[in-house]
Order: sequence, then structure tokens, then C-alpha cells
Amino acid sequence: RVDPVGLDELSRPFEGRTALLSPFDRLVFDRARAQELFGFEYVLEMYKPAAKRRWGYFALPVLHGDALIGKLDAKADRRAGVLRVFAAHRDTEWSARQASDVAAEITALAEWLGLELADAE
Repeated sequence: RVDPVGLDELSRPFEGRTALLSPFDRLVFDRARAQELFGFEYVLEMYKPAAKRRWGYFALPVLHGDALIGKLDAKADRRAGVLRVFAAHRDTEWSARQASDVAAEITALAEWLGLELADAE
């Protein structure tokens, strides 16, 4: 079924949004394909020794609009009731808006998990 109201939106340019993806999201699951199509280097590092990790134990790919722009190293510390963000690895230079949008997604993730956002260490 076609929604006539939605047809007006087709003439507007794509704006996208910012999202933190699961490492198992179909967009990045095939690591070689993500590298080839988007220039996005990514390895799930939970099986690597800590000293050999570049991005973190379970780094979340960061999608902004139609580009993969980085990885977020964060951990849900349920005992302490907080989401700890260890690093935001930027694959490109982020604009102020991108940084703000990523920060908003981190806050939304903490809320969705029912956790407070820990202060930066």
C-alpha cells in the first residue's frame, strides 16, 4: 500500500541518523565487504588478548547517515549501574554535529539499558 503523505518525503534529500550498531549487524557482519564498500576496518576483538586490542572488547560500529565513522568502546557495568565509555575511536574527523549525535546515542543506549552514564575516567 502506498501512503500518499509519505510520497512528499521522497523529494527531500536523505538525512539519515546516527546509530550505534551491534558488531553482528548485517551492515558490518561481513568484515571484508564492509572494508571494500565503506572503507571500514573492523574486527571483533573479544577473543584477542587485551594488549592486542585496538578498539575494545566489544566495540560498537558508529553509523552516521550513510557512513561508518568510528567505533565505540563501552561496557555495561551492571553491578555499579553505569554504562562506562572507554573510548570513541574516530575513523574520520567528526563535525560538532556528529560528535553531538554520537553523544546523544550513547545517552540513549544508557537509558535503554537502564543504566546511568558514568563520568569519563
